[in-house]
Amino acid sequence: MSQHTHPTYDVAIVGAGAAGLMAAIWAARGGAKVVLLDGQSKAGGKILISGGGRCNVLPIESCDPVESSFHTSGSRNVLKRFFKTWRLPEIQDFVRWELDVPLVEEDDNKLFPESGKARDVRDGLVREAEQCGATITYDWRVAAIDKPTPKTESDCFVLHAEDERQIVAKKVILATGGESVPSTGSDGFGYRLAKVLGHKSVPTFPALAPLTTNDSDLTDLAGLSLPVSWRAVVSGKEVASGERSFLFTHKGFSGPAVLDASHYAIRDNAEILIAWEGNTRQDWIDFLQSRARRNVSKTVADVLPNRLAALLVKRSGVRGEMRCGNLTRSTFDALLDQLCDFRLPISGHRGFAVAEVTGGGVTLESIDPSTLESRKTPGLYLCGEILDVFGDIGGFNFQWAFISGRLAGECAAKVE
Repeated sequence: MSQHTHPTYDVAIVGAGAAGLMAAIWAARGGAKVVLLDGQSKAGGKILISGGGRCNVLPIESCDPVESSFHTSGSRNVLKRFFKTWRLPEIQDFVRWELDVPLVEEDDNKLFPESGKARDVRDGLVREAEQCGATITYDWRVAAIDKPTPKTESDCFVLHAEDERQIVAKKVILATGGESVPSTGSDGFGYRLAKVLGHKSVPTFPALAPLTTNDSDLTDLAGLSLPVSWRAVVSGKEVASGERSFLFTHKGFSGPAVLDASHYAIRDNAEILIAWEGNTRQDWIDFLQSRARRNVSKTVADVLPNRLAALLVKRSGVRGEMRCGNLTRSTFDALLDQLCDFRLPISGHRGFAVAEVTGGGVTLESIDPSTLESRKTPGLYLCGEILDVFGDIGGFNFQWAFISGRLAGECAAKVE
């Protein structure tokens, strides 16, 4: 190896978010001399704002199959392999006992820090990384990475900072995040680094993002929240569905149901159809027919919030004072369309500025699924949001960050 005058490490990790911190922990546990570089003045900026500052750190239980809560344009079989490397109960125990962050369960399959503070998760990761021997260097924004080449007679990577500092490392892990909430440092630069190092990316898009509408009748319902069932439909074919809570906002729609459905609308231009309170057409038929002598408006308002009920009845064209027993087949169908197949009038979305995660990214085909090492640049590893994987709302994206960070860190630390 040629001699270097710059600081030299076994593993350099770019990005001190959830995936990067986890990679640092496991690379250092593997005996490697590790440096973790971050362009911000503190680690885990996105961790601190997650869950409204409370940090929904993990789901309580895996879905069946586990990968059904995760999305990629790559191989589903590869995705399955990742989740076998570190099971959810083991990750939960790691957070509780090794990061010393007690967890509490909340409805909707969510685990939060007992303290209600996202800072405890970030601090636990930082503390463990440092105790394992990793060096964390802040305000060190990577501008370029030179890969080992025979021409330079070097078997190391050279990382260049924007201020011309340099670090030399045998292995590099890219954990730069995606493009969502760029104010925290995840501004998409990692994709450009990956491209220079030989990687192709699936076009990125905001995922888990609130949707907007120009329909003032609906924005006037801002603050109203209720459970729903949703379906995403493309060219008449249902491509996804779910059941979560829905929130009307001053700009449109949010809540877990909308965030989970959003990427189908953003990426695929899908129609999003809503069944309010999750009731089926048959549920409503039975309910309305059993109240034949009551008027329609009051009957619907027995189930739905008053303002929403009034709006839906009005939009169906049914006279609210009509008795339920007098509904004709056509008026019944018009009302059921509003109650069970309400098409969200979507005008756009709130974008990367507020999206929880980034969809798309570096293709899974370009990495070894057993190690997360690049197939294009040996010694380079990728983990977390930079890859073409993201999860539903509810702690699944932390689960992916932790699994992929651990795998990349462990494998990068192995002596060849």
